[in-house]
Amino acid sequence: MAANGAAEQMADSPISNTGITLAADSTQESNVEHPTDVSATHDNQEYATDDEFYDSHEYSTEELERMLREANEFKIAGNEHFAKGQYDEAIGKYEDALFACPERNTEERAVFFSNIAACQMKQNKYTEAKGTCSKAIELSPTYSKAIFRRAQAGEKIASYSALTEALKDYQSVRELPDITDFTRKECLKAEQRLPSMIKDQGEKEKEEMMGKLKDLGNTLLGKFGLSTNNFQMQKDPSSGNYSVNFVNKN
Repeated sequence: MAANGAAEQMADSPISNTGITLAADSTQESNVEHPTDVSATHDNQEYATDDEFYDSHEYSTEELERMLREANEFKIAGNEHFAKGQYDEAIGKYEDALFACPERNTEERAVFFSNIAACQMKQNKYTEAKGTCSKAIELSPTYSKAIFRRAQAGEKIASYSALTEALKDYQSVRELPDITDFTRKECLKAEQRLPSMIKDQGEKEKEEMMGKLKDLGNTLLGKFGLSTNNFQMQKDPSSGNYSVNFVNKN
């Protein structure tokens, strides 16, 4: 993930889901897209479901166009807040854009969600950002910016499962035709970096799990005058699996 750069630029093209945003590299594309991209304002906040948005079939073409213009105006306001580091305020505007935007405009709605995720990344709310990116990807499955941002969030979460999913996202982004050379190189770097991280984290989580199981086992076995010391665990070097053998300590 890119880091330690100058303030991000704010100049993506209108209603575009091409290009990749890196979190802190001022020489690359911006973190939010202009007019028509969204992190959560409050930890417990949930976004409205699809049936709570405007039903496009109830409006004329002129009304739908007006609603989209209004959504873009909210987005522009959100971008201005984002540029000032006012991330909660930016999220509020992107959410307003979601409510104003016709449901049929899935590409624009995906951008709003992705911009929310950009704010969440800035707030170090990586789990929320990952989930918000997934909402964008559901609407636009090949939205490279949202997929890349989800990969960044997963790498920050740094659990075994999150790192594994992040690697898959980086690989997916690299195969898309609309990304920049810079983004492709960043994905390649991640593909080289993550496998060892995934392996190390997997071993760490396995050891933590075994420690918890041992504590639980001692609690239960103590009732019978036994402990986990009565059991030997042997690891199969070929598979990494464990077998348990009883040892009479009496």
